Amino acid sequence: MTRASVSVQSTSTSTGARGAGSRSLGWRLARWLFLLVGRLAGGVRVGLTYGFSSGEMLDYVYANQAQGSGPLGRLIDRLYLDSAGWRGIRERRANLVRTLTAIVLARRAQGQPTRILDVAAGPGRYLLDLAAALGPDGLDIEARDADPDALVLGRTLAAQRGLGQVTYAPLDALDAAVLAAIRPRPDVVVVSGLYEILLDDAAICTSLRGIWSLLPAGGLLVLTGQPRHPQLELIGNLLTHRDGSPWRMRLRSTATLNAWCAAAGFADITTQLDSQGIFSISVMRKP
Repeated sequence: MTRASVSVQSTSTSTGARGAGSRSLGWRLARWLFLLVGRLAGGVRVGLTYGFSSGEMLDYVYANQAQGSGPLGRLIDRLYLDSAGWRGIRERRANLVRTLTAIVLARRAQGQPTRILDVAAGPGRYLLDLAAALGPDGLDIEARDADPDALVLGRTLAAQRGLGQVTYAPLDALDAAVLAAIRPRPDVVVVSGLYEILLDDAAICTSLRGIWSLLPAGGLLVLTGQPRHPQLELIGNLLTHRDGSPWRMRLRSTATLNAWCAAAGFADITTQLDSQGIFSISVMRKP
């Protein structure tokens, strides 16, 4: 290597380091402002208390009612709730309810009852809406989650609405043996919003194998994915999980998720995307 190339490499490295340092400083300032001003917004306060990836945060986004300290707080909250990611979350919810409604109605037309299990439901507000819309005839819904606070909130919401067909219980959705042992067996398993926040590919594949073992032959898996997101850098630098760690996400193409599902034993996989191309919903069957 010549002296000239060493000089160019050194200059390039130095420039890159300065650029990275500037970006790091910029994000530190942005986070400081976010914590200072964002606390005026109800949604930001929920995220700081429970984690921005939590079921409580998801429930707040579903409700989509701007709250905060005074007009400024409510304005910030409305801007927060109208971000591309949260709009996509609400569209994913609507698509999920539409998908599950079609499944339940098709089974009813054949004289079959339906038991739905969501393995990471949070408070499960969308499940309560589904139960209220379809009625209790031949429909049982089990909402499970690892977050005890989310389960308490879900039980409260279910009791307030008189929806006894929706029950709540704790679950580690990444433990294949625990998944496979759940009884009574569901006809439909839902995994919504869970795999998108996991960085560990192997953990997802293990969870899928546990779900395959749990489902009876002919049972359905309804799975959400995230092939793209326009705000990954912002989320990773500003938002945190419940434990305070940065909320990093790994994008996975629908082809990748569907290949993992096929490897776990599922067949007849169909996938739809939302209008922004951020979230996907796949439906598949255990042969």
